[in-house]
Amino acid sequence: MVETPPVKERTIVRVVNASEDNPCRPGFLIGVYRSGTTLLRFILDSHPNIAVPPETNFLTTLSEFWDVEWNRKGLQGVGVDEEILRQRLRRFAGSMLDDYTRAKGKRRWFDKTPSYIDSLNFIDAVFGVDTQYIMLYRHGLDVAASLATVHGANELAGPAIRYTEEYERSPRLAFVRYWRDQCEKMLAFEDAHHEQCFRVYYEQYVTEPEYYLKPLFKFLGEQWESDVLNFSNQPHDFGLQDHKVVETKQFKPSLNNYRSWPQEELAEAREIAGPTLEKLGYTV
Repeated sequence: MVETPPVKERTIVRVVNASEDNPCRPGFLIGVYRSGTTLLRFILDSHPNIAVPPETNFLTTLSEFWDVEWNRKGLQGVGVDEEILRQRLRRFAGSMLDDYTRAKGKRRWFDKTPSYIDSLNFIDAVFGVDTQYIMLYRHGLDVAASLATVHGANELAGPAIRYTEEYERSPRLAFVRYWRDQCEKMLAFEDAHHEQCFRVYYEQYVTEPEYYLKPLFKFLGEQWESDVLNFSNQPHDFGLQDHKVVETKQFKPSLNNYRSWPQEELAEAREIAGPTLEKLGYTV
């Protein structure tokens, strides 16, 4: 167990001058809400070469714009074909993250926004094959248990809350469905882009961080820095994130919380998520 002092926070650094020269290498930390993405964000952000801002969210709107064929046809009338549009969106989106990274004195960035699971094909089209993806998974029933603890507290965002509106009988089972659907999208993307993806399990990295994180940094082509384990000694910008992780003082696994559910609900949850859990190597 690695003990660290409380996470330090500060306001977001102000970016003044945008630069389109020498873009930084892009990367995305992809995972379902409450899967340990914010903790892993702090770890990555503690590396001297990697900047990981709070959740950005704006790519969702760009993705929706990109997906409307009518928009693309309209732009062709002013000489902007699909390739030019892709380049301009890459320049627009990438430059903001590039400038944030340079303002932090670093050379590459990762974006940690859980809702981007629904924008992976757009991100791939815009940022290209040089992009690296960290695919983070956590047991789906533990994710559902965690989401249920904040349900009704106005802390849920993105597609997760919509599942409770469509499945009111049990918020926990609604979140099991949400986890299953999102993870299936992640697995399909991994299968199609396996050379760009590195899989990480919450249960592993939070229990034995050095052992399981060293291969991740090797995949990224970055030297291992043991100080990333002392993530709370580093300042991290505050924005849209889970407020509970700010209180984190150590790697403290939160495992098997779903086992206290009523047997009937647990059986239904396993029926919903069983095939996806098996694909990921979890006990059903």
